[in-house]
Amino acid sequence: MTQRAFTSDDQFAFAKLSGDYNPLHVDPILARRLLFGRQVVHGLHALLWSVDHYLKTQTQPLELRTVKANFQAGIGVGQTVNCIYTAQYEHQVEIQLETDKTRTAWIHIAWSPLRQHPTVTLPTTSQEPEKCRERSMDETLAAAGNVSLYFDRELAARLFPNLMRVLPPMQLAALLATTRLVGMECPGLHSIYSGLNLTFFSDGSAVQRLNYHVAACNKRLALLLMDVEAPGMKGQLKAFFRPKPQGQAAFTDVCREVESEEFSAQRALIIGGSRGLGEVTAKLLAAGGAEVIITYYQGQQDVKRIVEEIVSHGADADCLPLNVLEPSQELLRKIANRSKPLYLYYFATPFIFGAAKGKFSAQRFTTFSEYYVIGFLRTVQTVAAPSTGLQKIFYPSSAAIEELPLDMGEYAAAKMAGEILCDFLQKANPGLTIHKPRLPRIATDQTVSLLPVSNQDPVSVLLTNLRYLRQM
Repeated sequence: MTQRAFTSDDQFAFAKLSGDYNPLHVDPILARRLLFGRQVVHGLHALLWSVDHYLKTQTQPLELRTVKANFQAGIGVGQTVNCIYTAQYEHQVEIQLETDKTRTAWIHIAWSPLRQHPTVTLPTTSQEPEKCRERSMDETLAAAGNVSLYFDRELAARLFPNLMRVLPPMQLAALLATTRLVGMECPGLHSIYSGLNLTFFSDGSAVQRLNYHVAACNKRLALLLMDVEAPGMKGQLKAFFRPKPQGQAAFTDVCREVESEEFSAQRALIIGGSRGLGEVTAKLLAAGGAEVIITYYQGQQDVKRIVEEIVSHGADADCLPLNVLEPSQELLRKIANRSKPLYLYYFATPFIFGAAKGKFSAQRFTTFSEYYVIGFLRTVQTVAAPSTGLQKIFYPSSAAIEELPLDMGEYAAAKMAGEILCDFLQKANPGLTIHKPRLPRIATDQTVSLLPVSNQDPVSVLLTNLRYLRQM
């Protein structure tokens, strides 16, 4: 077994080699709002790395016969992935990739000794624009076309030295074109490359492109099957339409739900307000007359957009950076010495989903606890100085504690620990009021799904709880 943690630099290098610059793989800020909640490794990148490592002792030239794979879960950048060779035969291998005891990919590769040395010259770079095409599901129903083949031998040799040593460049170029097809062309921007089943054969064609046409589209499952053909290769790719980022209500819409002065007696410190529940809370409170300070960790552009939207309508909002795992005194200075009582709203969170069903991961539990327990405690301790006038705290817990989904055990346990901490803080500080509602599944970036799910409206759910805290 071998293991590796891919970096953002690794991802950019592979994007340059393959031409797949989909933001899911190369934009860590935008990717946190997409399905996996973070920047993830190209499935084909992980596949080629695992095969490259397996062939490190191979000395004779080879040619691929079949390549099959199912990419079952995202591999996060920085996450340790284990490569397990589960079945090994003379001219084929079966591979499993795992992260935190969860299988992320199944791969099967078969090859044979190279029978002839092809002499094909491919362009080093693409003449195509490096821009994701954005298509709707209806637009792909009868989609067909092609993407050009190109191959940077020097970069490929740096990323996959063993594959370059033993496999024909044309086969590698054709493989690389499949991820560019899915990520940039069809479906394009809102896509997930889910699987491939390819056969390789001898072909003297001089055509340097990968042709494709959509063979089937299942709208309910958001699933797309594409038949593909390139010189010496044909087969089928499987891709999903990735849900678009979840947008939240505009400030003008929120204003219709709130009385203009109902929150005017408070300063609101919103921890993690650049998107999701924090964004909605900031808009609701500002619409009700509160002085709003929003913190962010990564989403600087998002939070500035929110602040500008609020301020442009005459409400009071500001922002500052904050990592709840390392709270700074800058936060205390920013909120101290103001006249209104301070209310703390805590929405800092890592990505929630992605666990294996029926398994409890100590690592995931530790990550959740760092945010929901330790990070929350440190934040409260930082802002609980006499000069701030901290009076009330909103700590969103979760209905997952009662429902206990089999893939959310670590999350539920950490939220329960957070509830106990809230009770302790309230008992140790008699003047402090903490509201810790167990919220249902609400429509945010965290809860988007490939399959239709029932998510409640964040405005109505949050407004009910904000009013309840105000009256406590």
